[in-house]
Amino acid sequence: MNHTRLLSTLALLAGSSTQAATITVVNIDGTGEGFNDPTVVAALPSNPFTTLGAQRLHVFQTAANQWGALLNSNVVIKVQAAFNPLTCNGTSATLGSAGAMTVHSNFANAPVANVWYNAALANSLAGTDLDAATNDINSQFNVSIDTGTCLNGTAGWYYSTAASDTTPAGRIPLLPVVFHEIAHGLGFQTFTSSSTGAFFNGTPAIWDTFLADATSGTTWNNMADNATRQTSAISDPNLIWKGPNVTAEQADFLLGAGILTVTAPGNIAGVKTAQIAAFGPLAPQSGLTGAIVAAIDSGGVSNLDGCEAITNAAAVTGNIALMVRGNCNFSVKVKNAQDAGAIGAVIDNNAAAGLPSMGGADPTVVIPSIGISQADGNAIRAELAMLNVVTGTIGFSATLAGTQVSQGTRYVRMNAPNPVQPGSSVSHWTVDTFPNLLMEPSLNTSLFDDVDLTIPLFKDIGWNVVTADPDAVFKNGFE
Repeated sequence: MNHTRLLSTLALLAGSSTQAATITVVNIDGTGEGFNDPTVVAALPSNPFTTLGAQRLHVFQTAANQWGALLNSNVVIKVQAAFNPLTCNGTSATLGSAGAMTVHSNFANAPVANVWYNAALANSLAGTDLDAATNDINSQFNVSIDTGTCLNGTAGWYYSTAASDTTPAGRIPLLPVVFHEIAHGLGFQTFTSSSTGAFFNGTPAIWDTFLADATSGTTWNNMADNATRQTSAISDPNLIWKGPNVTAEQADFLLGAGILTVTAPGNIAGVKTAQIAAFGPLAPQSGLTGAIVAAIDSGGVSNLDGCEAITNAAAVTGNIALMVRGNCNFSVKVKNAQDAGAIGAVIDNNAAAGLPSMGGADPTVVIPSIGISQADGNAIRAELAMLNVVTGTIGFSATLAGTQVSQGTRYVRMNAPNPVQPGSSVSHWTVDTFPNLLMEPSLNTSLFDDVDLTIPLFKDIGWNVVTADPDAVFKNGFE
């Protein structure tokens, strides 16, 4: 058996085990800092502790317990954790980082010979702790988020443990970050350099047996040399995951990109590119169809922006409301349309290029909404001005977002920007997936316990899982 200590970590930007894993948090913070900070704070609806350190630790242990409930291992997984000042400025910050502390190959019960496995997975497969003197995962999180010195307008971490405990404006929920980072330590990472293409200590990782170039179909472990892997790491959209479980289950978690299909009148009919809102529900997979009606509000800067109460509710009720971008949050517009009886909302851009970002948050929004280009919005408004009926369907394109075809099979893409982004490239899904996935390089603040395609990937690399329906685990005790 081979094993070695691993020094690098990743940042957010068939075994013998028969039981759910126990994940133990090893607090390595000093007295009075991080998890030991005695500052008195108010209890939260989902976090009953009343010191800053205890709230932090409760969040971390909750995330660890969630992963433990999903994975099989009869060996305790030890995650050492600390709050430290990490890179940050007014516009960007490293929220956290984590990775395996040791890697192992050719141990008892190893499914594939001569490849590296992270410590937690290797221990699970071997049925014994292969390096009992060393913790399995190292992690750290940015304490500077709480000091107000990072990310202009950010007021600090929010230590809730459930998405139902609504995060206040300007705060960043910690649990999705911890949940994401622990996944890296559990195996969502390669140990091969994304910058040079070199194998760690000359040996590929189990990850590299599924990471592949879409053009040739060649996996990283079978590529000719480091330079070929280095090129592959910046080959977006051609870096793919060829694992059979992810490939089989991709359609269960991914949809096509957002579209608005205008069906009448014929002179503007067709498929229009759209941006789906980050808040509210998605349209049904079959689409949401209705007449598109320009909403008129009570005034303000514009009576077409939906920023005030809708005054033509009789026309909007039962239809899709059209409102122009600007002057208030997207969620305000959509909520006003909803209050007027709309079944959906479309926001047309107020700039010539691009789509509305459709960001925001409002748990009371219960209708789907999208953003479209200024040109498409102008075309619809011109028809409405001539008293023509415009009908359309809010839906999704047929092609799954964030995927690529290789040799006749569709696969999920991995993150491969050019130039390479160490800590982000290769060991994350592409940023183009929709809906957002837990293991994209950017924080998805609403993903408190959604594991989506992470579990199929873990099955690909060798993990045995507790259940085929991870959501059922959380419905029965975590939410």
